[in-house]
Amino acid sequence: MVVNDEMHALFREEVMENLAELDGALLELERNPQAMDVVDRIFRAVHTLKGACDMFGLTPVVRLAHDLESLFDQVRTGWRRVGKELLDAAFAAKDRFAAMLADGGGGAVDDPVLLDRLQELLRGADLPETPGRAVAAPAEDAGPDGPGGPDGETPLASPAMATGEIRSWRIRLAPSDPGHLAKADPLALLDELRAMGELTVRCDLSAVPELAALAPRDCLLRFEAVLAADVVTVPDGNALRDVFFFLENPGDVVIEPWEGPLGQTPPAFPPSAVSAAPTRAPGGTPRPAATPDPPAPPAMAAPRAAAPAAAVAEGPGAAPNKPQPAKKEAMQSLRVDAGKLDDLVNLVGELVIAQARLTQLASGLAHPALTSVAEEIERLSNELRDNTLGIRMLPIGTTFSRFRRLVRDLSSEMRKSIELVTEGGETELDKTVIEQLNDPLVHLLRNSIDHGIEPPAERLAAGKPEAGTIVLSAEHAGGEVVLSIIDDGRGMDPERIRAKAEEKGLIPADARLTESEIYNLVFLPGFSTAEKITNVSGRGVGMDVVKRSMDALRGKIDIQSAPGKGSRITIKLPLTLAIIDGLQIKAGDDQYIIPLSLVEECVELPREGDQVSGRGRTIHLRGEIVPYIRLREAFELAGDPPSIEQVVVTRFEGERAGIAVDQVMGQQQTVIKSLGSYIGSVAGISGATINGDGTMSLILDVPTLVAAVRRAAA
Repeated sequence: MVVNDEMHALFREEVMENLAELDGALLELERNPQAMDVVDRIFRAVHTLKGACDMFGLTPVVRLAHDLESLFDQVRTGWRRVGKELLDAAFAAKDRFAAMLADGGGGAVDDPVLLDRLQELLRGADLPETPGRAVAAPAEDAGPDGPGGPDGETPLASPAMATGEIRSWRIRLAPSDPGHLAKADPLALLDELRAMGELTVRCDLSAVPELAALAPRDCLLRFEAVLAADVVTVPDGNALRDVFFFLENPGDVVIEPWEGPLGQTPPAFPPSAVSAAPTRAPGGTPRPAATPDPPAPPAMAAPRAAAPAAAVAEGPGAAPNKPQPAKKEAMQSLRVDAGKLDDLVNLVGELVIAQARLTQLASGLAHPALTSVAEEIERLSNELRDNTLGIRMLPIGTTFSRFRRLVRDLSSEMRKSIELVTEGGETELDKTVIEQLNDPLVHLLRNSIDHGIEPPAERLAAGKPEAGTIVLSAEHAGGEVVLSIIDDGRGMDPERIRAKAEEKGLIPADARLTESEIYNLVFLPGFSTAEKITNVSGRGVGMDVVKRSMDALRGKIDIQSAPGKGSRITIKLPLTLAIIDGLQIKAGDDQYIIPLSLVEECVELPREGDQVSGRGRTIHLRGEIVPYIRLREAFELAGDPPSIEQVVVTRFEGERAGIAVDQVMGQQQTVIKSLGSYIGSVAGISGATINGDGTMSLILDVPTLVAAVRRAAA
């Protein structure tokens, strides 16, 4: 098979999805070992991974996946319990998969130690006293003609089918590729069919030679089955062909509609119905395909769902009235390169700027027809902006899932018992924000595990449960996403933090700091309260990385803690880093943008209404005293202020603060542009945007300005 770069990219993407699914399912199974649906998810993920790697000739990965698949097949069939030994081996295999496929599988080599470990587990299968599923009879109970009866005839139990129209399919499976049993288990395919409806199977043993001539790796069995399934579950034959997607020879399976009675043993297919690919005897000698057995006598019909009344003929001569299959609305998806999506967002941003220019020109010319067109284009550009940004939104749970493994491995390494609880995984956030959020959350979780959660003995002595809990949650709050990391550990001691900061010379000894400001000292470079450096923390680097990442994301981070009770770290992030709604203001000769999500209202400030007290500048607003600052004074702008100024009242972290400006110009869509590495970070400014007339407006960093108001009021 010729493999190009595009196929390799699709292969890597599929592999990463299956590895993530495998990791998440293993963690769920560890919490609930009786969840057989999770076992099915693990089995499917490994099976899909094995099939994909087999297509690319990655034999070492296929061997490892086959052994892991066999282990979980023992769990599915009730011959093995889910225990720590099995899960540890499965996690080790998953990590090995990731390492083998890191470069696209080019450097995949066998891990003999892990393979021996899996083989040892396979040989030591245990039979639970109360298996989660029906267990087939052991081999020694099989009759002389094979398991279950003559010719291996075995009706398989199946879950109850959904009510509705039932359609039957006849399926013939006859694997012809040499060594098939070493690559795939035919029973796994039958299990997938059984999950779709009511399945009756007949096994043809006529091609199996004497024991001395048998090649253990070749599959010489042929399976003939009848499946009765709801048309919603199986709308057509393609849904069944997907089960056999990874067969090397597509001609090894034949699928056709079946009009016979349900529950009856399926008759043998005619020889022409199956590809003439010969089976192979030991040593590679082709063996002609055996003639199928004559149809077996009908077996007792298995119970089936009642047929719809419309399907019953009204009389002996009436033509059968077949109901039309129900329409199934399948969700369609399309994989798109992330770079193309970023280019689309950039183009939408340029369109927004051009639309603002058109609106400004239309308002200046006062031409009714032009104004009407400008308003229509503004409406369309708004819808295009919202839809484009909506495409970039992803549930933050995609990031949460990877942290379960981190907590599991670190807690095991540090001999602590810790449970990670995640909430709000469906909360959506811009993909760019999610991508940059991974490292900060890793550092925060590692700190909570290392410094926050106490060892089991210490927790018991303090009257706490032996197992600690870390809650990772997300929720929408206005135009922001609020993330919280809460632990029930030992908490933080503000006096110790202050003393450590003074010892390292990070703050002067006479500094006056609030409790919140003391906690925020942990974000300073080089700060650490750890007595010794470990593999997890202690160098004073991690929290500094967190703070820098939050600044880059225009987010804010806050710490609350109670000694002996635990800590809460709150992160507030903008929904998107691309386009926002802004309030355009003017101070002096310059224009600025305030994010509209932080604005509560705008009020006039007459010159005689300006009050300066010991608490700084304040205004009375409907019985409430609101502190404010003048933007002219904060940015040292030249010129005299107008006789009547405007105060933009903002709310941040539950408190109100005002920003006095010369003029409020109105609302506009704001395409956020960075200041660039040459200018760097400027206090009170988070970015810039281009106006419709080609001029530039700076975007105010409201939290920084509000913090200045608080300091003035204090």
